[in-house]
Amino acid sequence: MRFHDAAEPVRFHDAAEPMRFHDVAEPVRHLVDPARRTEQILGQPFSNPASVLDWASPSHIVNEFVKQAIGYDIFGEAAQAFAGDWHQVWQAAGACRNLAGAMQDIGINVSAGNVELDAHWQGNARDASYDYFARLSAAISAQQLALNAMADAYEKAAEGTYRIAETVSGIMKDIVDAAMIGAVAASAGTATIETGVGFVTGWGVAAYEAYKIAELAARARRLIATASALIGTVAGEIQAASTSTGILARHPLLSHPYQHPAGGTA
Repeated sequence: MRFHDAAEPVRFHDAAEPMRFHDVAEPVRHLVDPARRTEQILGQPFSNPASVLDWASPSHIVNEFVKQAIGYDIFGEAAQAFAGDWHQVWQAAGACRNLAGAMQDIGINVSAGNVELDAHWQGNARDASYDYFARLSAAISAQQLALNAMADAYEKAAEGTYRIAETVSGIMKDIVDAAMIGAVAASAGTATIETGVGFVTGWGVAAYEAYKIAELAARARRLIATASALIGTVAGEIQAASTSTGILARHPLLSHPYQHPAGGTA
């Protein structure tokens, strides 16, 4: 269905006064680039959580000490959970929300045009045409619900991951510090193994740091599991919302522009 703007009104040439009719809403005003960042999250500007992964590539000796202490690669697990351009995910939410506003306005225009044209339809064609365009406007406007639901899900993924990543980042840095102390202490203990005193002291410190690492890594793993659960939930929400966007595709569309009986094209 094609509507003309206010500058080019559609005219229906009948005995009555020529009909002037134009869009009542402006869908294009919504079709702008999404904001590049939130103003704040927890009092901080939004940033890509991947930027906090400066601990993702520790030195070999640090990584090996941690692996020996806990038996798994906590750095690899954390990097896998938080790597990615989450800022782009957040911007996708803004794009969905802008499109939702545009779809709502398009639906409003179709509905308004339908009401205006209704007075110029006669007989069975009047009822059939009005019903068709009423259902079309409803299908178009309904897309805003699915698109806003997708926007909510994308925002939840980006902002939730950001918050968890910030916490995990602090823990991982503490793990790196503990591993560096432990590795140095273990090396000192091995170097003085013949004296006995240095061996006990060095490996005692190393054991204590290994214990700290185990506690920190357990906390990090719980947060990583929370982030993974969040992403799984969001993926389901996005999939469900995407299914709802198919409602408009199932609505039968005209194969050619609608020709109003009064002589105008809508």
